[in-house]
This record gives sequence, structure tokens and C-alpha cells, in this order.
Amino acid sequence: MIILGFLVGILTVHVQNIHSQPAIPPPERPGEIHDLSYLQDSVEIEKLEPEHVKPVCPSGAIAFRMPQVVLCDPTIVNICPYEYTCVEAANGHLLPKDARSLCCKTSTLYSFATVFREIKLSPRIVPNPPLSAIEYVRLNVHTSATMHDPEIRTGDHFVLSPFKLLEPAYLKGVRLYAEQTRSSYIHVLLFDPLTPTESMQLYYDRSSGGGRYVDLTEPIADGGFIAKRVFNAAPMTNIENPQRPGPNREYRKLWVLLVFKTTDPLTRLYVFSTSDLHSKYKTVAEFLKSDTGRRLGTPVAGTFFYVSFLICL
Repeated sequence: MIILGFLVGILTVHVQNIHSQPAIPPPERPGEIHDLSYLQDSVEIEKLEPEHVKPVCPSGAIAFRMPQVVLCDPTIVNICPYEYTCVEAANGHLLPKDARSLCCKTSTLYSFATVFREIKLSPRIVPNPPLSAIEYVRLNVHTSATMHDPEIRTGDHFVLSPFKLLEPAYLKGVRLYAEQTRSSYIHVLLFDPLTPTESMQLYYDRSSGGGRYVDLTEPIADGGFIAKRVFNAAPMTNIENPQRPGPNREYRKLWVLLVFKTTDPLTRLYVFSTSDLHSKYKTVAEFLKSDTGRRLGTPVAGTFFYVSFLICL
């Protein structure tokens, strides 16, 4: 009985100690998957705490499980999955000390052209992949309010609804990683290559002031903009009754943006450019193979992102 009472006393004290101990701390940062797919505009960075800033792979490389990120500890060998390397984030100076590294695809760390090949955009859709990445692009809803021109970065999954944007969305500006030479001309091509009717937008002959930001809202002499549909759908041979209306469903579309640079404006050869821009193409890749497309050359920068919105069936 004495031994039994002694054991019961020990058990009681042990249970009391368990209840009095603090909760188990969360797992350490390395290896955690963070859902940071929401957008963070540059004007908002100063308002965020360091742990709320999304790490970004350097030079536009592909992050593991993009648009999410996986943090890692560079001191641990092979901590990232196969074909991924633990590297310091491009915006590591804004992040906490224990969250400055993430897993990025090794093959895309040293060449942004490899990014377009990895996601199957080159060479079939974009014959010549871009040389570098784009920091972010801004969509336009014809208003000066910054809440309606969010910054979209490589691989982002962007939803139109919260920003009251409609399709097709237009561009307000592009921010590059590298400064451009003065007296050159910037041309921006935006298109969605995976839909039956591609939307092609070309912002051409934009003078470069030598900075990194290209403002596409500044007017130029002839407008500097053309938008057209590129029909690449197979002919309809069997017309069926439309389906009954159903619930809303989400639709996601891939958009590709390419930036070109030339020493002369495209309108210098007005006749040839007008003929090429107004010709009928099955894909944007065909336009890039035209005389005007070849004159644009290899894109100096590029990016891709996904736009989501609701469809009423």
C-alpha cells in the first residue's frame, strides 16, 4: 500500500507538471511551406513586419511550389528537394535572419531563359526566351488610385475581383531589374498563349529615360498601342446545345509579357510595321517570326503570371 501510494503521488505530480508547462513551440522555419501567394506592393513593404514579407528567388528563378515558398537553412546539406538549392532571397535584407533563404530550382538560378524552358514557353511559344526577369508589372483600370494597379511578379496567381479589374486588363507600367540605356525605345508585348482566342497587346515606341520603370500611361504621338485577337481555335464542326446555367466557377489564364528594346522606333518603317501588325496570325509566335517581330529581336526581359476570375455558367 505504501508503494502504491508513492506511485500515485508521483503520477499526480507528473500530470500537474504537464498541465503547467507551456505549449509546444511551432516547428522551426526551415522546411516550412508558407502560403504567401498574396501580392505585396512595394509601397506596402514598409508597413509590413519582416516575417510577413514574401521571400523571392534571385533573378526570377522558380521557387519550390510556386507561388508558395519553402524556407530552408543553408547550413544543412541537401535540405531542399531534388533539383532545388537553398539560396538567399533577393529581398533577404527585408526578412528576419532565420528566414532569408528559400528553395529555388537550381537550373533557373543562373539563366532566366531556363525559366521559360522549364515552364514549356520556349521554344514553341516564345522562340527566343528573354534574357532577364521583370521585377513586377502593373495592371491598369484607367484610374490614378494605387489600390487599383497592383504589382504582379513572376509566377503570381492574381485574382481580378478584389481590385475591380475586368478582362482584358491593360498594362500601366513595367519595372525592370536593370536600367535601360537612354535614347532607346522600349516595346512591351502581352498575350495569353493557351486560349483559343489569344489577346495580343503591343505597347511600342516608348522612349527610355534610362531608368528601370517603363510608364505605359504616358501618351505618344500615334498612341503607341495596338490590341488584337489571334484566333488559333479549330473550326467548329459540331454545334451542340449549350449547357444549362450552373454555379460560378473559377477560370485561370496564363499571361506572358515580353520586353524588347530597339535603337530606332518601329514607326520608322511605318509601311512594313503596319502590314505586320494588322496581318492575321494563328499564334503570337507567328507574329514574332514576321519582319517586325524579327526586328524586335530577343526580348531583354520577360515574365509570366496567372490571372483568375469567376465565370457564370
